[in-house]
Amino acid sequence: MDVGQRLKMRRNELNLKQEYVAEELGITRQTISNWENGRSYPDIARIIRLSEIYGLSLDELLKGDQEMVKHLQENTVVNHFLKIFIGMLFVNVLLMLFLLVNQNMSETFLFVIFVLIGANCLSLFYLIIKKI
Repeated sequence: MDVGQRLKMRRNELNLKQEYVAEELGITRQTISNWENGRSYPDIARIIRLSEIYGLSLDELLKGDQEMVKHLQENTVVNHFLKIFIGMLFVNVLLMLFLLVNQNMSETFLFVIFVLIGANCLSLFYLIIKKI
């Protein structure tokens, strides 16, 4: 049995309406319907909240649905990648702003900042190529 079927079965056992569960999660009723019919999957935060609402352990909810587990793993990897990528972009912007503001610093110091920007850019390219 997949997660969607489990969600629908448990919601019906508890006599809960899709509207109620959607309101508890801050989403639309259609999103609940999509999950229950296997058209999409909830994210990890909502899976945890659903397990609380339905009184099911995460193990009970996820066990046996390899597609859902794969979806959660990919979602986690993508979020981690985006956090690193955005952080590195932010560092580059700060270094460039520092270069613009401090143009009268010694040439050696400016060269070091320039090298740091270049190294950060290469790291960003590596992340992008690795992700592709």
